[in-house]
Amino acid sequence: MIDYERNMVELKPFKATILNPKLENRDELICPIYDTFNTSQYENYSARKNNVIRFTARKESMAEKEFVDYAKQNLNRFFNDESLIECKKPSFYIYGVRYRLSKEIMEQLPEGDRRETYFAFGLVALVKVEKLNSMNILGHEKIYESSTLERYELMKECSMNFSPIVAEYNMPNHDINRIFEDYLGFSRPDLKIDERRKPIVDVVLNGARHLLWEITDEGIIGKIQELMLDKKILILDGHHRYAASYRLSREGNEGKASAYTLMMLLEGEDRALLLLPWHRCVRKCRMDDLWTRVKENFVVESYDKNESENEMSSTIYSKLSECNDDFDVRLCMYDGKKFYLLRADEQKIRKLAEERGERVGLNVISLHEWLIGKPEDIVFISSLRDAIEKVDKGDYRVAFFLKPLRITDVEYKVQVEEREFPQKSTLVLPKVAEGVVMRKFV
Repeated sequence: MIDYERNMVELKPFKATILNPKLENRDELICPIYDTFNTSQYENYSARKNNVIRFTARKESMAEKEFVDYAKQNLNRFFNDESLIECKKPSFYIYGVRYRLSKEIMEQLPEGDRRETYFAFGLVALVKVEKLNSMNILGHEKIYESSTLERYELMKECSMNFSPIVAEYNMPNHDINRIFEDYLGFSRPDLKIDERRKPIVDVVLNGARHLLWEITDEGIIGKIQELMLDKKILILDGHHRYAASYRLSREGNEGKASAYTLMMLLEGEDRALLLLPWHRCVRKCRMDDLWTRVKENFVVESYDKNESENEMSSTIYSKLSECNDDFDVRLCMYDGKKFYLLRADEQKIRKLAEERGERVGLNVISLHEWLIGKPEDIVFISSLRDAIEKVDKGDYRVAFFLKPLRITDVEYKVQVEEREFPQKSTLVLPKVAEGVVMRKFV
């Protein structure tokens, strides 16, 4: 018997809540994670009567208390008409996401990471909640009280985890992924569904295929639990949901189901786990002041906007990827007229690193501290071309472009430097979808 009193990760099987397999076109009933879409996208999904967005995401114009009541009402309707059902036996689950990248997104990756098809496997299980960054569960993103409180109230009133928190672990021998492939009878990125191992969920969202397989075999469950015992878990996506779960666990419920939360655990070295940058567009700024700060801290190379959009994108990513080490800090900037490569003064960067006790993420740190501060009118954009378009249209004054981080960078930031990244430093792929796997905890 496993002794969880020691400093160990505790994983637990559970009965998943899923959309009823008898429902037609379950693709139309799922939606992206609640904090990843804009107003028009919300309207598109919420126009569908039985889309899970009706209890997972709040409309911007709706008050939080009103949303919680609305969510409970819709959630009860889904259970009462059996649109949602609970699996019969406590299990672990394999969450597979098979997806492709657009050419533009692909350009942001190192050539060695570019593939035609990506297929990630995640272990979905309950994880015993503990204080973040105190023992086994780590986080790298700044957490905001208001965002935590909204998720807390929703989870508490509905007694639900609506989607798994995404986290990663290190396992150089790939033991858990090998268990999954042996169990399912195929190797990724191929997908060959065995009739004896049919997924209980198989849906498509925005071109990505989301599959969920159930593992009820107690021997396999026990083996996975043992393999995860001594691991550190690093949250990649879902920090506010984790903070809300921790708050629930502290309300005298240590021996109850709310002492656990729902997670999807991915191997950090999985080739289908990708980190992309969030670029920044700034709506208002005094360009003369900005240029003064640029010239004080960076060497500038300018490029006329005379190449095609594709060529310019390639040039930007190529220049950003030429960094020699942690102190070779580069940014790209676009002001509607020209593109600029900004190379930070190395002595100033080393001084900044020494003052902060940080060497990872100096590009985004120097961008915010030296150039744009923390203005309210920053928008974070994954697409370089979308950022360029916003500046060209005059909606934003200037755009800044960053290169991707690596998983090892994130691990170093948390475990060695014991610091957080600035807001929106990493865009994690793949994303889970709301409605694929949920968990009722009361």
